[in-house]
Amino acid sequence: MVKYGLILLLVAIMFASCNKDSNVDCENYDYSSCNTIEPDEGELSIIVTKQTVNSMVPVSLYKGKYGETATLIYSDTVSEVELKFNVMLNEDYYAIAKYESGGKAIYAIDGTYFKKVGQTTCDSTCWKIKGAEIDIRLKN
Repeated sequence: MVKYGLILLLVAIMFASCNKDSNVDCENYDYSSCNTIEPDEGELSIIVTKQTVNSMVPVSLYKGKYGETATLIYSDTVSEVELKFNVMLNEDYYAIAKYESGGKAIYAIDGTYFKKVGQTTCDSTCWKIKGAEIDIRLKN
């Protein structure tokens, strides 16, 4: 009988220690840094290398995985170093930039799975966006 009581006590301690909110004051929790509205889209950034003052870089953004059937979302020649797009979450995206160096074309390709992640805090879910950047800069 004592053996079962000890087992029940250990199980109760395990469940209590697994509570993520055990160290959070839920009565006075500050939700100012918590987005409690579940997003379905977000801002995706594409970082591009600017080679010279007046250089233009052809950039294409696709919805889908590289090497598979994808949908072209954007294609233009840009002079900016950062492009921003509002796109749907929980999707794969990739971008391609074409740079010229010494008369040769150099392609930079990068992609991301652009997703939302929820974390329950007290009685609410705080939403964050992950994979919000595609880096197609030239590497030195």
